[in-house]
Amino acid sequence: MPNEAWPVASIALDMVRRGGDRASAAAGESLMSVIVPAWNAEATIEEALASILDEHAAPLECVVVDDGSSDGTAAVVEAIAARDARVVLLRSPENEGVSEARNRALRAARGTWLAFVDADDRLRPGSLAAMWRASQASDALVIIGQRIWNDGLRTWITDNYDRPDIRLPGRKSIANNPGLLYYASATGKLIHRSCTDDLWFHGRTIGDQPWTIRALLRAADRIEVIDDIVYEWIRPAPGVQGTSITSTTRSRAGLSVEAIGVATEAVLAVVDEAARTVPDAPARARIASAYVERLLAVDVARHLKNALSRKDPDLADILAAIEAFVRSVPAQAIAGSPALARFVLVPPMERLPKLSRRSRRAYWSLLRATRRVDPRVVSTVPPGPARRTLRLVGGLPGPVGPTLWEAWHGASRPIRAIRRRLRRAARRATPMS
Repeated sequence: MPNEAWPVASIALDMVRRGGDRASAAAGESLMSVIVPAWNAEATIEEALASILDEHAAPLECVVVDDGSSDGTAAVVEAIAARDARVVLLRSPENEGVSEARNRALRAARGTWLAFVDADDRLRPGSLAAMWRASQASDALVIIGQRIWNDGLRTWITDNYDRPDIRLPGRKSIANNPGLLYYASATGKLIHRSCTDDLWFHGRTIGDQPWTIRALLRAADRIEVIDDIVYEWIRPAPGVQGTSITSTTRSRAGLSVEAIGVATEAVLAVVDEAARTVPDAPARARIASAYVERLLAVDVARHLKNALSRKDPDLADILAAIEAFVRSVPAQAIAGSPALARFVLVPPMERLPKLSRRSRRAYWSLLRATRRVDPRVVSTVPPGPARRTLRLVGGLPGPVGPTLWEAWHGASRPIRAIRRRLRRAARRATPMS
């Protein structure tokens, strides 16, 4: 991607060059660039930047990209930059999304090391110093710190994150520690610039996963996991809607299809990177399978679950995107996946009678696609009514099973309607106590 001229950035960089913290960098010391994408983050950006700028144990610049905010985000950052020459502000004329905001920062960043903080999150005190010390104490190319979730009422970690590969400190690699794939965000890490040449973020959601994983693959076994809690991932409290560049991306239902498309591209990019960086063929196969499993169990499952919960009228499009994912990723990486049955096939089947005809057609097409990729997929469905139905429908050749189910469903609809009317009549006839 070409370099771009940004007048505000040029002014800020001149200020930084005059700053005392940059004098050591000019003398040849390593510099850490902390990248902060921001959109309508007026309420949170000051706290996020304070958690970065409180750090004085390591030479750093803080590159903030205002992604076309309509509130006072830029004014807040400008005021902070006037007090602290380490802050660089870039301004996009329009909202382009978190990935492009990070790319703008990458083009401007001058650091040997890269760290990322979202404008609605914050670093823990001493976190940059902890990662900096680890980077200077060994030949590691990536330092991974610990992350906690915080909604203002409590802190926690999720089950998907609570894995030995992530939680136990030590020297790691993706090939030997595939659990690291469940910590695929760019945040909470310090990454040497040499691992990121020609890598760019893509997509308004999931866009940091292939970037981060490819950087980790390039680091090989020079990944150091530390036990310091470095990052607080702020989630809105119950009943509160987040509005930042990242929280809005996570909540916009219309981006589900795009997100699943990006997931497809991500798998192919990671498989391609592994082919160049991992010499052992079985290890490459394990990486591909582990990443597909992670995407199905976490990202695809979340979008599908949300669409089903809100009775999304575009559910058929989401199911079609999942089918494209199943068809596009390497067959050997998805065959035998427990998540494919548990998180993709079962949830829609459990609500199938309530889905629109268009959504049911998309589901049957998805079922046929999964059976072609993995003929044994139905046998991996957990016990229950969905398993019995799937075994019956999926065990019949071609479209026979779905055709019979649709015929039964159509014939039983009048009976179910009569039962509902009888139940309502019975409730009205029951005397009040």
